[in-house]
Amino acid sequence: MKKICLLTIGVLASATVLAAEPFNGTQPMDCEPTAGHDCLPTEASCKPLKAQPGKKVVVHIDVEKMSMKTPYRNDAVPISSFSFNAKSLVLQGQASELVWSATVHRTTGKFTMAIADREGAYVVFGQCKVVTAPAAAK
Repeated sequence: MKKICLLTIGVLASATVLAAEPFNGTQPMDCEPTAGHDCLPTEASCKPLKAQPGKKVVVHIDVEKMSMKTPYRNDAVPISSFSFNAKSLVLQGQASELVWSATVHRTTGKFTMAIADREGAYVVFGQCKVVTAPAAAK
């Protein structure tokens, strides 16, 4: 009986923590880059990424569907794995000839993503927001 009570308290405490962390992967997120760097092995330092005029760049992350959608690909990129560290949701995946890894802070939504292929890497920083369900059509 004592073990059941302790288990129940542990489950309730975990549920409370997840409820206080809106960026825990239970809802889709739209993440907008705020800064980024293009890194090549032939360069001594990484160069800032420049935004394309008129193009809204949003990375849509849906952990439940295990997919990530970017404006640079027609198909969604699969999320191979996700986990949690002390403060972040950690996501990893691969597609074609690239691999990627991202972290999303579970309370603030700040994200960092690294994308690498055989020629170089991008490091992107930004802010995620939880996607709310659209209102039902009338």
